Amino acid sequence: MKEEDLYKLVDAIRDKIIEVKNNRMQLINEVKGLRDQRVKLIEQKKELVSQLLKLRSDRKEVLDQLAKLNQDRSSTLNDLKAKIEQLREARQLLDKEGNVAKLSLKRVQKRIEELEWRQQTSVLPPQEERRLVEEIERLEELAERIRKARQEEISIMEIEAEVKALKMKLNDFNTKINELRQKAGNLKAQIASLTPKIDELNKQINSLKQTIDEKSKNIDILSGELDALYNKYRELMVKLKELKVSRQRGIELKALEERRKEIEEKAKRGEALSLDEMRILYGEFDLT
Repeated sequence: MKEEDLYKLVDAIRDKIIEVKNNRMQLINEVKGLRDQRVKLIEQKKELVSQLLKLRSDRKEVLDQLAKLNQDRSSTLNDLKAKIEQLREARQLLDKEGNVAKLSLKRVQKRIEELEWRQQTSVLPPQEERRLVEEIERLEELAERIRKARQEEISIMEIEAEVKALKMKLNDFNTKINELRQKAGNLKAQIASLTPKIDELNKQINSLKQTIDEKSKNIDILSGELDALYNKYRELMVKLKELKVSRQRGIELKALEERRKEIEEKAKRGEALSLDEMRILYGEFDLT
């Protein structure tokens, strides 16, 4: 085959490779888009199935909760009554202390420290010493009463918070009863509405899988065709290279032969030859 014909064939194969690659890339992109679409549908289906399972679980939970809700509310009401009684007793204890909790604990402690310092650093008569000790004991007792009264105040605040929480819990129970009754009526309808949606998604997912499989097979076919084209392209490039090498070798041989003839004429004339000319003349530069 002539070199010109080889070039034409190479160009044709190159064009075909581009065409096949473009077709394959188009199919790859289509498959990618279809797979993305299928993944989204699968995620939608998973979400719907999860919703369906949750609705069924919720419905069972509603029935169970409605059955035991009155019992839970009764138990909470008993806890509330007990806390209210506990709060009443705590307030009575605090009322007995009057305004002790309002006294400054810091000032009392400071006064105790002053008296103790005086006791330790001063020489006092026995009567003064006894009076000082009694005053310190009285102040220490007062400080303890202040601490207990303040602790009782904190306890009352905690109990009040618990009472408030229990009342809120009772309100939640009442609200929950109404919500659960409404929910029990709606759950069955919601479950029934999800089933056909899941069936439709299954159909779409299966249809997409078939389309993806078909296009994937076509991609494989084009890949095989592309491999064959690349092999043919490489074979033709090897042949072109061989032709080029052969043509170049012929040019070099022709030039060498002409040069050898010139040297022979020079030798016949008796002219001195250079080392390179002698090597050419005696075949050391022969390309064969």
